[in-house]
Amino acid sequence: MATIPATTLTALFASAAEATSWKRTNLGLRTEIAHAGYTYTIQLPQGSGAAYLAGRYAWGNHECLYIEATLPETLPIVEAAMAATRVH
Repeated sequence: MATIPATTLTALFASAAEATSWKRTNLGLRTEIAHAGYTYTIQLPQGSGAAYLAGRYAWGNHECLYIEATLPETLPIVEAAMAATRVH
């Protein structure tokens, strides 16, 4: 399994907190963040729980991951997802 530096995780979760494009899946809301040649998937679980890094992919490579965000990182991600999916 890949080791992701803490600075990269912080940047990914911060980017997710600013994401305006979220997709509904049977697992919950998710967004994709492009960073350093990879596209990372940040997932919000259906119901409750911490946001997490679900995986990343690039040309010829896909890795499944499960790295949870902290509560202070999760709250702005939830706010961004709710704002992006709110019916106006």
